[in-house]
Amino acid sequence: YEIAEVTGVQTCALPIFVDRRKTMADDGPKEGEVLFCGMTDWKMIGRGKTDNEDQYPNIIEPTRIATLKGISIAKVCGGSATSMCMVIATDGRVFTWGRNETGQLGLGDVDNRSAPTEVKALAGIKVVDGACGKSHTVVVTADGNAYAWGSNKHGQLGVGSIARTKPKEDDNRLAPVQCSVSACTAVSCGAEFTMWICGDDGRLLSAGLPQYGQLGHGTDGEYNMATSSVKLAYEAQPQPLVISALVGRKITKVASGHNHTIAVDAEGRFHTWGFGGYGRLGHKVQKDEWTPKMVEIQGGDRNLCPADCVVAAGQTTSWVTALMGQMYCFGRLKTTGDNTMYPVPFMDLQGWNLRSVACGATTYAACGEDQAITWGQGGGNGELGYGPDGPKSSANPKLVDSLGQKHVIQVACGVGHTLFLIKPSDAEGLPEWEPPADVPTPAAPGGKKRTSAAPKKGAPAAKKGKK
Repeated sequence: YEIAEVTGVQTCALPIFVDRRKTMADDGPKEGEVLFCGMTDWKMIGRGKTDNEDQYPNIIEPTRIATLKGISIAKVCGGSATSMCMVIATDGRVFTWGRNETGQLGLGDVDNRSAPTEVKALAGIKVVDGACGKSHTVVVTADGNAYAWGSNKHGQLGVGSIARTKPKEDDNRLAPVQCSVSACTAVSCGAEFTMWICGDDGRLLSAGLPQYGQLGHGTDGEYNMATSSVKLAYEAQPQPLVISALVGRKITKVASGHNHTIAVDAEGRFHTWGFGGYGRLGHKVQKDEWTPKMVEIQGGDRNLCPADCVVAAGQTTSWVTALMGQMYCFGRLKTTGDNTMYPVPFMDLQGWNLRSVACGATTYAACGEDQAITWGQGGGNGELGYGPDGPKSSANPKLVDSLGQKHVIQVACGVGHTLFLIKPSDAEGLPEWEPPADVPTPAAPGGKKRTSAAPKKGAPAAKKGKK
């Protein structure tokens, strides 16, 4: 700060800042081209290494996807627990690819996809936002509706019911179904639950698995399934309900990790709830919160989140920008070392004009200025994008060299992969990948399709180069 004049003798312990609520957005492009890095053998992500590196190579640096070239993309979508990818085109079309064992790609089947494929069931509907859970996907349309597909085992699709033709059969919706919400503006997905921001009053609704209190309704939904022995279960909530503890607070931003959520209100305060392990809720104790609780941050009301703050949630961490764009974090930030039990400034990103931050299961990505940054405990699949000569993991944020001096608009992460949305002209000259042709999942006896699950543990792997 440049101080022009100081008057008076009154002192205070902390500087009192004028609440300018600095705008972090810039005048750069809002749409671009998608780059991908990470594992491409979707059935094996999070389960082990591929047994066919020739067909499903690891992409170890940000790479253009041939099938998406020439399509203007407005948003890349991810989630800390997801093993699939979703992008939203400028014209509102939706493209998905990756693991599809519960129909989470929305393509009407359970076949994994290597190449981005348009969700034809949404043709003619303009989609503007979306998020991915462990086995489900949700999108928001320009007219305020929401559609979901994939696993509805816990009611996470928010369609009001769970359909089962057999007692133990899961409810998998292979094509988009409309959620029981209206006037929706944004969505976030945890592993097995969903949050929707709806209405001019910014009310927050949730549905899905209530374990750890992650739905924010004052209960974890736990009950005993058997009278003679202890067998605990959690009552699914298929109908989206307003989180009453936040009524009266207009929610403007929401982000969900595996089992917790962060919500920012219009006054610049933020709230967390759900699983409290490792301090990811920022309340100084490892305690689950069943209703939203405001997080105390250094400076209090003198240190508020700006209207366009950046918010992200990972498997065990939480991230939010406050006054002047300073990034604060809490939770288990590294695989080793102490937990951070309350918000502390993340000094490695101090001074950056951040546009986007995203969390995978154990990896992170951010973009700002003319650089992209990644860090975390990668699985050696290239998800950090450091290239053939770079490390497989990095405990601290590290620049992605191939994206230096390039304008990255947004980042998204999942399990074993990272997406970058880059200015189209800056994509020129970067490597390009042509996804292999997809092979449909073979049918089981009786004509019913098998799910594209991973090989059973202990099963012999196919020899490289042989069918």
